[in-house]
Amino acid sequence: MGFGPPDPGPGIDMESLPLPASDTSIAVIGAGRLGGVISRALRAAGFDVHGPFGRDEHAPETDLAILAVPDSAIGEAAEKARAAKTAHLSGATGLDVVDLSIHPLQTFTGTEPPGVLHGVGAAVDGRTDDDRQLAGQLARALGMIPFTVTDRAGYHAAASFASNFVLTVLDVAERLAAASGVDNPRDLLAPLVRQSVDNWQRQGARAALTGPIVRGDEATVARQRAASAQHGELFDALAAATREIAGRPDRDAEPQHTEDEGRA
Repeated sequence: MGFGPPDPGPGIDMESLPLPASDTSIAVIGAGRLGGVISRALRAAGFDVHGPFGRDEHAPETDLAILAVPDSAIGEAAEKARAAKTAHLSGATGLDVVDLSIHPLQTFTGTEPPGVLHGVGAAVDGRTDDDRQLAGQLARALGMIPFTVTDRAGYHAAASFASNFVLTVLDVAERLAAASGVDNPRDLLAPLVRQSVDNWQRQGARAALTGPIVRGDEATVARQRAASAQHGELFDALAAATREIAGRPDRDAEPQHTEDEGRA
């Protein structure tokens, strides 16, 4: 059992070389949303895929076992795996019990087609340089863009802010709009959300920021706060964070990291 072609010599980026998909057997352990998505994507890429298996099922011996299980179950799943290498898909958990990790920076419902991973970032890591290269190769084979992080907890928190917490805010917006007499609020708010994200991606938060806080219209902010009384604590926290962004000295300026600051 082996991974990848033989060493092509110095000066060659092994991570960018393709895996011999048809010769690489992979067991996917974890039959939830992510396990299904990863299994479909691996099959579409030509790998010899087994599963996804439930955590109580016995997977066959393979070159690689991918553990698509909750963080709390990774240790037990790794013990049961019968593979030359094991990998997990967690963004927050380290490599204490596995050889490598690949965390797709994406959210899944479980019904996505195999191509959903194309163009998605993937945080990769490995116990050894070879394991890290293998993680990068596998990510690229699925169409993802591998990158590394120095602070897994900070990186995972960033992902939660960008996805989970955004949905929390959007749920409040939907309920406030519905209570205000707006029909089909999701359909009507979605273009605003998409444009806001597009502006943020192109220009950063300060330049993309609009609304009464950035204009200094505190009377309007107060009326919004009164209308959002049921969500007052969340409104206050978000208003305070928005004022911090609005108070940055230049619309094109984004926070700068000093030498002793960590990067997510």
